[in-house]
Amino acid sequence: MEETWNNEMTEECMKITNEMITLEPHEGKKSGLEKMKNLVISLFSSRGFEIEIIDNKEAPYRPVLICRLDSGHDTTIGFFGHYDVEPADNSKWSTDPWVLTVVDGRWQGRGVADNIVPLVQKILLCHKMAKHANLVFVIQGEEEIASPFAMQVYPNLNLPSIDLWFEETGYFYRNGNHRILALNINPKLESVFLELTKINQEKGIDTKIRNRPLNKAFGNQGCPCLVHLLKEIPYIAIGPNDDNTKIHGDDESMNPDLLHISAMHIMKTVEVFSQ
Repeated sequence: MEETWNNEMTEECMKITNEMITLEPHEGKKSGLEKMKNLVISLFSSRGFEIEIIDNKEAPYRPVLICRLDSGHDTTIGFFGHYDVEPADNSKWSTDPWVLTVVDGRWQGRGVADNIVPLVQKILLCHKMAKHANLVFVIQGEEEIASPFAMQVYPNLNLPSIDLWFEETGYFYRNGNHRILALNINPKLESVFLELTKINQEKGIDTKIRNRPLNKAFGNQGCPCLVHLLKEIPYIAIGPNDDNTKIHGDDESMNPDLLHISAMHIMKTVEVFSQ
């Protein structure tokens, strides 16, 4: 049986993550965002995705990207994401925020948890997910500045019918237990909960299911994905982050040991939802 995630995938994830972090892809460094956009396009196109670029005339370095992989299935899974990160004050970090550094077993660097590693993890899982469903990624480059362009264009995106939306990431508690966030729960999502709970039980992990979306800091208009794309479509937030990540804070980090089990969660969700 093919492994869901292995050490080689962790190494590749680390390599790509470091490459992305060193670009400094935030609004204060437009050249970094431009390079990040091109890198994301390359990662998807090299895996067979069709790329649609929704041009942002006011800020061409941060368009919306629609990445589609139609593998001929009846089920289509959608993914929210973004390729920009927050800026960082180097003087307040214990390491260079723009170099991926291992500190006490954790990967530390700006954007590592929000949203670089969760995005890279899904990219590395694409060929496996595509065996079960068609895939659509909606990725923007201005999430950290309240998504003004996304709020304009998301209502009119030409997307196929989406059967399930994945949030950009999800969380484990500090004690190692797992929190699943979900909306528009239907029988298939309930089946997913049962299967993920089984996976967690085998590893001694408790599972908590919450009927709410991922907490996000947005402007008064809210998250464009939740406002314009979710509608009545089932939604789940799972991923490799935990409550120690310090998103938007100094010394942002993530635990690479969670890549394996969160990959199992992602794959099992796609498999069950596609049955």
